[in-house]
Amino acid sequence: MAEAAGAVRLSTDARSAALAALVGTELQVLVVGGGVVGAGVALDAATRGLSVGLVEARDFAAGTSSRSSKLIHGGLRYLEQLNVGLVREALTERSLLLGVIAPHLVRPVPFVFPLTHHIWERAYIGTGIGTYDALGFSLGLARGLPGHRQLSRRGALRLVPGLKRSAITGGIAFWDGQVDDARYVLTLVRTAAQYGAQVASRVQVTGFLREGARVTGVRAVDLESGAELQIRAQQVVNATGVWTDEIQAMVGGRGTINLRVSKGIHLVVPKDRIHASAGIILKTPGSVLFVIPW
Repeated sequence: MAEAAGAVRLSTDARSAALAALVGTELQVLVVGGGVVGAGVALDAATRGLSVGLVEARDFAAGTSSRSSKLIHGGLRYLEQLNVGLVREALTERSLLLGVIAPHLVRPVPFVFPLTHHIWERAYIGTGIGTYDALGFSLGLARGLPGHRQLSRRGALRLVPGLKRSAITGGIAFWDGQVDDARYVLTLVRTAAQYGAQVASRVQVTGFLREGARVTGVRAVDLESGAELQIRAQQVVNATGVWTDEIQAMVGGRGTINLRVSKGIHLVVPKDRIHASAGIILKTPGSVLFVIPW
């Protein structure tokens, strides 16, 4: 596919030009961390007309942002916790991503919730998923996604033949969104660069520049050449995810936001090992297990 007019390449030459610009002037905003949060901050600031820099120690999306569950969803378990506002907000974003922001990277994906008990479980889970759909359909938030439907045991096995027939009584089918997370981050970075942000990967922050108590920029190393850099900025944004505390320690202590890290485990197996034409969602004693086609 031909690139759109004015599209920015994240090339070696573009990186060299960005490094020269980063060290040659004082920025209004410097973002440290090239994951989805950092890329989003850089894009937001650049589209407001601010002078922006974005540096990432490894490759863009190299951390958590390329190791997500690949889902764009409202969060059924949050609905079970009665956090309706959060679910509604997430479903609004799902609709925007599917229909406006990134329809080329976000697509609908079907799921099956297998049922193992008669009557009460179908009523309980069905009410939850029905409410999930209702929140999505209200104000047109679920455009492009079908509503949920009840499945008999035979219907559930038709979609997910790998389920054990004697272990299920039926199922409920519903739809959510799936995203190519790394490509999405790269698209954000390129769009930020198109709006004037100076972006460079393989630039590791090693310390901060200060005038008294005020941070005025960062000291960094170009990991390609070994050159030491000083990048000045009126505001520095720490968007390093699970490395937030390490960056904050370079300033001299913890910030006002204390990080509580949660852990999600993703196992990738060959598609032919799990016989299914839809994803599967299962409740465990302590969490939720997703089996997601990819």
